[in-house]
Amino acid sequence: MFGLSGCFGKRYKVDYCGQKSSFEGARDSYRPGDKVELKFKYIATDTDYYFYVDGERVNPDYSDRDGYVIRFSMPAHDVTVKWSSKNSMIADPPFEGKMLIDYYTAVVGTDGYDSHKELVLSTAEGGMAKLERFVLPPGGEEETVETYLVPYEAADRCYEAIGKAKMRKWDRIGEDAGLCGGFTAVKFLDDDGSYVRVSTDKMPPDGERSMDGIGAILSEYLLPEYKNDKADDEPSSAD
Repeated sequence: MFGLSGCFGKRYKVDYCGQKSSFEGARDSYRPGDKVELKFKYIATDTDYYFYVDGERVNPDYSDRDGYVIRFSMPAHDVTVKWSSKNSMIADPPFEGKMLIDYYTAVVGTDGYDSHKELVLSTAEGGMAKLERFVLPPGGEEETVETYLVPYEAADRCYEAIGKAKMRKWDRIGEDAGLCGGFTAVKFLDDDGSYVRVSTDKMPPDGERSMDGIGAILSEYLLPEYKNDKADDEPSSAD
């Protein structure tokens, strides 16, 4: 009887985001612990493909016979599966200042004045990244701007923290929150070229700490040796 009970256990749904026909072997639901195997054979030349399970990017296996194969163990909840693609022959302009990561935090002061700080990381030449700091102090009337040229590792560290905090899933797992007297947000460029934005309006319980962690990483690179005074008067990536 115990053996039979597992055969009739609860099944959980898979939402393929309208792309179910793209996957061979796709089922509408699975039991917890089932080994899910999805084959993606519709592969065009000169195209990069990205696959996501529950908002997290997965690295599929590949073979000439089966194409890309996504494998995972079904959890005890509904999941989403989707893919996106990008033409690899159309190169992004490498040095036009494309925004990568934006950290923004604002406070409403007790005297009625607002203050905010924003850190914006963008692409730059020579394997570096441009980091801009925008500050409006409490009671201030004008925002100040400082520009830094920093190692690209700053972006790598931020994306690692974004992955660990599962920020790509916050639109589904986050709770409506909102801070009294303050606001924090993080916006970042995802693998498929789209932007993801999360904020204190909807986040998991430790969401504010995770976003402040992005700000802390970027702040580590606000060093005198990276300061680029000549760029402070140029148009910024946040405009």
